[in-house]
Amino acid sequence: MMLRRLWSFCRKPEYVPYKNLSLTLRLKIVYSLVFWNFIVGIGIVMLAEGLFQWLDIDMGKHKTEDMFLKYSYFQVFALMVLMAPILEEIIFRGPLIFFKRSSFFPIAFYLSCLLFGLVHLSNFEEGASLLMWAPLLVAPQALMGLFLGFLRVKLGLRYAILMHMSHNGILFLLISLIELVE
Repeated sequence: MMLRRLWSFCRKPEYVPYKNLSLTLRLKIVYSLVFWNFIVGIGIVMLAEGLFQWLDIDMGKHKTEDMFLKYSYFQVFALMVLMAPILEEIIFRGPLIFFKRSSFFPIAFYLSCLLFGLVHLSNFEEGASLLMWAPLLVAPQALMGLFLGFLRVKLGLRYAILMHMSHNGILFLLISLIELVE
């Protein structure tokens, strides 16, 4: 049901917030989208990894690997789970409010998703040499931009921040567990 609403919104984005929803329902929407974003995102990552292995392309290290080597777990948590989501949501979803009554809202919405995805290209070690693969590399983040933009419009910026923090928090836990095992 939630994916259907998200799909409908993405096909024709309009700045029409939900009204009078309980906190419980708002949180249910957020965590439903966190779940579906992970399911689809993992599928994209698996497809990309399979393609890169088949083509024998080395993507290099992801910058999060260096973060865990350079900083303490507390510092990585603060950067990855607290600061990045707040700053990125203010930068990429915050300005959507200025287009809420504009015929340019769909363009602003899609542009925010695309830019959000592209800024994450800097997470890859190879940077510019990976531009040819940029659409596949940043597809999970651009997709997440759609989910976050939907939440920003329908529930407000704080719920987009909450989803972003939850997403990054789950990644932080998974990466931390992998680091501890290795």
